Amino acid sequence: MREMHQGIPMGSTPVTGPGASALKYDIVTALLVMAARGETTEARLALRLSLLITARYNWRQGQFTVGQRELARMWGVTERTAKRELASMRHRGWITVSRPAARGRVASYRLELPVVLRSTMPHWDAVGPDFSARMSGASEQPEPTSNVVPLTKKSSALPVEDDFGWHRAAQRLRDQDPSVYEAWFAGLRPLEAEGGHLTFSAPSHFVADYVRTHFLTRMLAAVTAECRDIREVGIVCETR
Repeated sequence: MREMHQGIPMGSTPVTGPGASALKYDIVTALLVMAARGETTEARLALRLSLLITARYNWRQGQFTVGQRELARMWGVTERTAKRELASMRHRGWITVSRPAARGRVASYRLELPVVLRSTMPHWDAVGPDFSARMSGASEQPEPTSNVVPLTKKSSALPVEDDFGWHRAAQRLRDQDPSVYEAWFAGLRPLEAEGGHLTFSAPSHFVADYVRTHFLTRMLAAVTAECRDIREVGIVCETR
């Protein structure tokens, strides 16, 4: 399923049309902040992918076509190193081969934008709260009017400290938009984390479905900013 939210596409849709230029800058910014702040291997790959996207990426087709010799020259490395770096990006799921190399032609690669953006999530806040809010689909300021149906009018207390960073993530979400937090996030409770997947319980099927559909990216961005071991979040309904 393709997931879309304000501004940044979290599915495989090419970045084209109105506002595409701003989206491209945000995507490259997300990679560059990871290059500046990430661990050594991650930072190096992010920097090289940023250069590759800027120089050779076809945004309309959603892919780039480049040979290892050209990559080696661009990155200032040997062809063997360029091959190894591409393999590392494929291993992380950042790129996939859309057309293998053959005699007389070079390989084409598809940029897996959802995976790349999820990798950069822990660093969004370093650019600024406006960038983090834009990337996660949250409004920088709460809208004057909202069609959100509030589930509670009483201000909810933040969850207690836990091993998943949900207490701090919940604080982020409440700071971004108190009304959305109260309506949809306040009733969620972390259940377990396994293999980088953190599962939450929701008080009803309606809340679970609504958060999955409208706020999952925003929620994941807040959680990964506090706990980088978490790469995915899921919502289930409590059974009574």
